[in-house]
Order: sequence, then structure tokens, then C-alpha cells
Amino acid sequence: MTSARGGRPRRLASLAVATLAVTGLAACGGDSDADSGSGDSELTVVSYGGGYQEAQAQAFIEPFDEANDDITVVQDSPTDVSKLQAMVEAGNPQWDVALVANDFGNDSQKEWLTPIDYSVVDKDAIVEGYADTYRVAADIEGTVVAYREDKLDAAPETWADFFDTEKFPGKRAVNKYAAGGILEAALLADGVSPEELYPLDVDRALAKLDTIKDDIIWWETAAQSQQLLESGEAALGFVWIGRAVDAAKTAPVKINWNTWTSQDAYWVVPKGSDAEEAAMEFIAFATSKEPQEELATLLPYGVVNVEAAESEAVAADPNRPSNHLDTQVRMDDQWWADNIDDVSDQFNEWLLG
Repeated sequence: MTSARGGRPRRLASLAVATLAVTGLAACGGDSDADSGSGDSELTVVSYGGGYQEAQAQAFIEPFDEANDDITVVQDSPTDVSKLQAMVEAGNPQWDVALVANDFGNDSQKEWLTPIDYSVVDKDAIVEGYADTYRVAADIEGTVVAYREDKLDAAPETWADFFDTEKFPGKRAVNKYAAGGILEAALLADGVSPEELYPLDVDRALAKLDTIKDDIIWWETAAQSQQLLESGEAALGFVWIGRAVDAAKTAPVKINWNTWTSQDAYWVVPKGSDAEEAAMEFIAFATSKEPQEELATLLPYGVVNVEAAESEAVAADPNRPSNHLDTQVRMDDQWWADNIDDVSDQFNEWLLG
């Protein structure tokens, strides 16, 4: 089982797509009460599939199912935000708990979501900043600067170093996605402080990216980013932590933890779920100490439970994101939710220029 999930869909679907999907669901969904079958006794959890969901199943889903005789957990994959929106709009949500990327679950998407019930989910047990009105983090991930020790004379330590092709020569592996953190990285390298990043000065970020454009190899899947580092085709990479850790197993790859950007996964409950109570109980379980510790044995991600983060096995791992929150640059998910379309259009136009 790989320790890093593959590329997951992140861009929010257009209302036109959602509307088409609603039509199809309304035509075939039938009566929601009639379809509920065993009612609250069945809980459908959807995630992104692959090794990532296998780890979640071992740490969260199967233990929760075994501990609750009155609840049968059904798994589905992959998460599709446009499908979630369509289900809700059709009044027929077939998912009760969904794992989504960090650009969903914000206040601007509340029409499709049920507020998290913090009388059931222990908000105080969750790392600060990872429990919001409509979502709770499943884990703490991140995009980091990884580099090949054998390709560089010195270790890159700052955002500016990533953009310094004279001192740190070689190709850079970068996610071909506007909201992947590279615009933030460019501004930070250009002297903008983390507190002053938003609203993003996209023109300034692209101007900074112009300085290394010829040295960028764009990756579109997580597997590509890992391969670029493993092969040495890229001397540096701005990649997801799981792929950096996996690359380091077979190549002289190191990770810079002096500064990195957030990139997390969140549990949400679609509005209109017939199993809302069970959904909240599942999220409470999945964010509790023991399941979080179990997940940490399976994936190189950070834990969201405070006690789990302080446990010896987790705290001793030098590449565990939850051990480096003091150097994390949090992306403004709400800003991205509000601006993703316009910024993506501008970024894609720049790519073609």
C-alpha cells in the first residue's frame, strides 16, 4: 500500500455541471424515505479510494463499524464534489460522510452541508484551526520543498532558495494547479509575509514565477511528482508530503520543514443525510486519540487529535506534519473557494504565454 494518495479532484464543480447531475439523480433516485432502507442503521462513507482509503478503513471505518452493532458502514469512492452537490439539490444524498479537499466545506458551500455537531464531536480534542463550522479535518497534510542531496551543494532553506536557480541549479517539480500553493510560494519568496498573503497578488506571483518558468517541470499527478524526484530529473520539488516521504525511501531526498503550505482533507456531512446522528458519531470517533494514532502508523500525515499528536511515536517522527505546525503557512481556503475560477483562468493563460 502506498503511503500517499494519488491526485484527487480539487476544483469546485460549476453549477451547470451540478444542475445536469441533479437532473439525472432526480430521475433515478426515487423517494428518499423509501430508499433509506434500514434508515439510521446504515452509514455511507465516501473517500478517495486507493491506499489512502484502505488506511482510513483500517484506522477509522472498520473499527467504528465493529464497535457499533446498530450501525452498518458502507464505503464508496471516489469523492466527487459535483456529485455531492447534485445529491443534496435533488434531496437524495446517498453519502452520509464525505472526505473533501481543503477548497470545500467552507462557509460559501454551506447550502450543501450540515453544521458539525460539537456536542458530539469534541472540538477541544482537535488541533486548533482544524475544526470549522461545516467540516473537521481528517488528517494534517502539506506541500513541502523536497530536494535531492546529491544534486545540490547546499540545502535549500527558504522560499527564496527555491527560486534561486544560480545557487540551487536544476529543474523544479511543481503542481500544475493554481491553488496548489505555488502562487503563495512565489509571493513568500518575493518578500511577502505569511500574514499579508491574502488577497493574493496574482500578477506579482506570476511575475516571480516567470523567473524560474524555464526550470519548472509541471506535474499533474502525485505519482509524477514522486517519480521526478526519484529519477533525479528534478533537483527540487514542491510536492505533497506523502510523495516526498515515499521518494526518500529509494533516493537521497530530503525535506525542508523551515516553511511549508497546508493541504488537508476534511470530513463533511451532506445536508439532508438520513444518518446525521451516526455521521457525527463517526467523525467524533475518527478524530479521537486511538484511531488517529493508528492512522499515523499507516500514512505519513499529521494527526488532528491533540493527545495523539503528543504521543511518543507521533511526536518523534521528524517528517510528521503535525510536528511542524509552527512553520506552516496556512492557505486561506475561503479565499480560494471564492476566487478559484478567476485565478485558475489567469494561471492557465500564463502557462500558455
